[in-house]
Amino acid sequence: MKKFTLNRSGRRLWRSIATVVILFVLWNIYLFTTYTPYDPDPFPITQDSASSAYRKSIQKATLVLDSLSRQKDFPSFSVAVGHRNKLIWNAAVGFQDVDRNIAATPHTQYRIGSTSKAVTATAIARAVDAGLLDLDATIGDTIENWPKKRWSFTMRQLLSHTAGVGNYTDFGLASAKYTLCNCHQFTTAAQGLNVFNQYDLIFEPGSDFAYSTFDINLASVVLSQATGQPFLAYLETAVLELLDMRATYGDHAKPPSMHMATFYETYNGYYREFRSFEQLYDINLSYKWAGGGIISTPSDLVKMGNAYLNDDHFLSAKTKQRFWTPQALDDGRINQQQYALGWRSYPTYTNPLLLNGKEPVWMVHHGGVSKGSQNFLVIFPNYNLVIDAAINTNVTHFPDFSKYVYQIADAFLTALDREEVAWYPEVLKVVQPPAQM
Repeated sequence: MKKFTLNRSGRRLWRSIATVVILFVLWNIYLFTTYTPYDPDPFPITQDSASSAYRKSIQKATLVLDSLSRQKDFPSFSVAVGHRNKLIWNAAVGFQDVDRNIAATPHTQYRIGSTSKAVTATAIARAVDAGLLDLDATIGDTIENWPKKRWSFTMRQLLSHTAGVGNYTDFGLASAKYTLCNCHQFTTAAQGLNVFNQYDLIFEPGSDFAYSTFDINLASVVLSQATGQPFLAYLETAVLELLDMRATYGDHAKPPSMHMATFYETYNGYYREFRSFEQLYDINLSYKWAGGGIISTPSDLVKMGNAYLNDDHFLSAKTKQRFWTPQALDDGRINQQQYALGWRSYPTYTNPLLLNGKEPVWMVHHGGVSKGSQNFLVIFPNYNLVIDAAINTNVTHFPDFSKYVYQIADAFLTALDREEVAWYPEVLKVVQPPAQM
């Protein structure tokens, strides 16, 4: 019988296959040794505020936390609920720091990712109310550290992501050295424009929609110029101090407090501290405070939502309507995300987890995904209800996190009487399809 032998190309192929297999095995061994299983005991649940007037709703919502304590979907899940300008419930399940056995509490602080955009929009809305900013003034040629581009744009276009500013994948290596590393300290919002100011706009402003963190970063520099204050300083005086949001600040603008969460990666009941390029180091998000670099708690963000719904001295009804009205492109089409100004606004939203999916509800919201953290801020204006939740890990699909927020929201929505917001019909009217020609 003739002996079978491989030729040179065959041997190279098998060596390549063997190398891939060995690397795959080594990679999985590495992952197995860097992840740790959770303790089998249920996670602790900590509650800070609970209004007796909402006892039944809080009981239902607590059942959601109890399920999370046993399922261990996230290292921690913190939630706060506001109604009629009061914080009526806040609680947390799990651990602020798993290895040190520090339970999460309503005081635990999280990276809130793109929910920062709604916080920044609130500061800008305050400046608009004060007459310091004109949403429709042409500003593209007047911004500090922003070289002249082919087209100019307005603050309205920046806040609605219709200004043509690109996002992470639209930029090259000069940007990636900052956005991938997250290891550079920036001291001003204008300095942060160095990350992307050398790139052209990706379309003519007003002609299209493209969600971008850097739209809002740029808007924060415009805000700073209009108010004569650094962005974070104006945010502090115009929003945070007024609303007693003491746990909210720009990442790396001050040292982390004892309440700062540790951030994780999780997989099927295992966890490890969040890594970037498989490296453990201090993640620095100072290049994008306005668009995705704010630290906060659910309770603080609920205070902000409460102010929108109940305090016409904080923001006028006219300004709130402007910031919560989905924006149209130049051709009359409403952008596909029903994005307003720093917020998404769904005037007739339905979801099987809310009111059995049978009753449309007006929902204004913003979610955020950051390095080892996620946040979801939801406002139901016609119920005068605000909910925010945060976790200290990332999930692949945002609904795997948001479904719990909706379950908690439903526990309150089903018990509350619907209220009417005077300017709601105007918001609804804007999002109707344009008339056929």
